[in-house]
Amino acid sequence: MRLLPRPSWFWASLAALVAIGACSDNTQEQGAGAVGGAGGVGGSAGGAPDGGVGAEPFGLIGTVTEPNGALVRGGAVFLVPASDVEELAKTPIDLFASPQETALLTVDEPIEDLLDANADAYEQAAVDAEGVYRFETLPEGRHFVVWVPAEDDTEHLPGGDTSQTSFDSDALIGMALDIRVSSRPSAAASYLGSSACIGCHGLESTARTAHNVGLQVPGVRSPLQDIEPWPDFDDGLAAFDVSTDLFFYDCEPATLDPSKCKVADQDPGSGVRLELRLRRDNGVPLGMIGAYYVEMVQGGSSQRYDVVLSYGGALGKQQYLTRRSNSSGSFSYFVLPLQYNYQGDSANPDSDDWPWRDYRSEQWFDFGGDALRQPNNADSFDNNCAGCHFTGYRLDGSDADGWSARAVADSQGAFDYDGDGSLELINTGCEACHGPGSEHIASSPLGGSIVSPSLLTPGRQAQLCGSCHSRPLGIGGGATGLPLSAANEMPPPAIRRADFALDYTTRVSGAPEDLFDSGDPRGNYQQYSDHIRSAHYRNPSRLTTCTGCHSPHVNDADIAAMDTTGNPNFVCTTCHGERRNPGLYPVREHVSEVTGVAGHESLEDFFGPYLCTDCHMVPTAKSGASVPALYDPIGGAPIVQYFWNDIASHRMTMVRWESLPSAFDQPLAVTNVCGECHGEFLPNELAP
Repeated sequence: MRLLPRPSWFWASLAALVAIGACSDNTQEQGAGAVGGAGGVGGSAGGAPDGGVGAEPFGLIGTVTEPNGALVRGGAVFLVPASDVEELAKTPIDLFASPQETALLTVDEPIEDLLDANADAYEQAAVDAEGVYRFETLPEGRHFVVWVPAEDDTEHLPGGDTSQTSFDSDALIGMALDIRVSSRPSAAASYLGSSACIGCHGLESTARTAHNVGLQVPGVRSPLQDIEPWPDFDDGLAAFDVSTDLFFYDCEPATLDPSKCKVADQDPGSGVRLELRLRRDNGVPLGMIGAYYVEMVQGGSSQRYDVVLSYGGALGKQQYLTRRSNSSGSFSYFVLPLQYNYQGDSANPDSDDWPWRDYRSEQWFDFGGDALRQPNNADSFDNNCAGCHFTGYRLDGSDADGWSARAVADSQGAFDYDGDGSLELINTGCEACHGPGSEHIASSPLGGSIVSPSLLTPGRQAQLCGSCHSRPLGIGGGATGLPLSAANEMPPPAIRRADFALDYTTRVSGAPEDLFDSGDPRGNYQQYSDHIRSAHYRNPSRLTTCTGCHSPHVNDADIAAMDTTGNPNFVCTTCHGERRNPGLYPVREHVSEVTGVAGHESLEDFFGPYLCTDCHMVPTAKSGASVPALYDPIGGAPIVQYFWNDIASHRMTMVRWESLPSAFDQPLAVTNVCGECHGEFLPNELAP
């Protein structure tokens, strides 16, 4: 729900408290360096940490600063009871509520929803002119410590590095708890490109991220792109190098699946409706348009399309973009009707999971008229996809004239997308998450006026990723798969879910058909929709966000940007430690207790330790290829085929097969983990 304006008396009272605090003799300026260990707790009971602000023997004191140490004056620090978050979490979040209904929800943004309703009743301390807040006493229980800016503060965002984890009051008494909060750029700030960021922040946090390598000129890379973590990245292009022919056959144009036809690299002999010839023109240097192309052939007709950009390659699949000119002189880009699946297996009973897959061939081929066709303007990459991939995204055009996207110019960008002679950052760069950086650089060396996502309220942190990882439909553009405002703008970082729903969507999340009956996702890009329905997002202890598990920056040890530090369960056991959750340890005993089956300890000698994610994050959705789990099990081939998919459910639940409908088409822990050995015991009957 949108944060409601405070009544005038509230701000008058707050101003009075600030004035009183500013007169205190035992406060002095302190930078961010006084922040102590985990959670930002510094100092010791009854004493001032590092010579900073004076202690509050029976309460809590601290400074509020930006990450650069600049004092933040004004606003107030609130103590949000953990018990209230626990109570709020009992109400499920309705994914399918309208944008208007979603904006009024009071349970989907755990900290800010509670402040909307109860701020006047919660314990609070004003931040004085020295950036100091002070609680003379503390209420009993556990609380989230949250800073909220003053109503007229347009330079900062609510939250702070203390807003995600609850603190026991007894542990805080007498302590100094310094809070770091995020600044924000103004509406006048402009995008500069990642090259302007790496001078201070380094290339290593940018180049090796899946977000930053997705769109590439085929066969070459910009200086900001490094595919070393993905050795199979360009395997799809190798098919062009050796001149591969693809045959589209046994087509079902009426299916709702984006794949209408089976695709093979050998002539099936019958049922062929369309051929695609993948070629490399050795007379054209790599990096130049025309080096790679696709020739579509149907009967006596053919059409050549240059592969201008490759799309994907880090996470299981790769597609290919071509472009065409609009009447205005601009360009529109389109995804060609083929997808290479790195994990594809031609023996898989599901043709969607073969090495080559049909991707929306109906846009390129008229099945009714048996003829080649051109995609509609509304089907362009610019209008449907580019907003989630570009940094500094802008969109012009219409369904009638064609859509043309642009990105921020960057001297080390990947490609001149709009044809204006300048390279552009056509991938997710620094400013896509931190906001436009012109004011940040102008304020150097202090470097304020930039979003620090880790310092936001948990709801705003999660929404930053959720703008794209939730299958929304937008207002602007062609009202398609991008969350575009009426002005054709993507959501800026650090907005609330309520504002995202109301100002950027006509459908906030996926449709019901995008989910299994259990609530797990069938289709990709739904990680955020899963996460906000999980206990990790709403609980009385730690309000986990996407970055709680995934680093948005480089991690050479794990392509999913997860720090395992040698322990594959580390991300889980960091919170679910043995002291807090003794019933989960050892993990093998936990599995035995849950399943009722013991005696599997020896399996760890062959397959490694039990993984929490094997059961609690079963891959239910697919974007690239899935792998048969039970293609040839002990006891004979099953009637029902079970698969590993490639995108794990982020609800972290444990769905049991006996609770599902008779179709049994959802991958489960029992089918994925147990089924490889115990396939004969699985549900094995077709739905009526």
